[in-house]
Amino acid sequence: MKGVAVNMSRRCPKCGEERLKTWDELGDDEREVVRRLPGSSDYGADERKSMHRWCTRCWHEETGAEDRV
Repeated sequence: MKGVAVNMSRRCPKCGEERLKTWDELGDDEREVVRRLPGSSDYGADERKSMHRWCTRCWHEETGAEDRV
């Protein structure tokens, strides 16, 4: 599927190390970090919980928009 940028492995595109996690996969401490990330003011809480994924190594936030071409 050339031309379609989908992160099938769910690996972080920034650091390449950690598997990206959904809100439900995050622990309580990780969720608190996510709430404090700089991008948290750009999106509503419900959207972030349902659509975004995070790397718990470098705290990259994937919004889902960069996955779709």
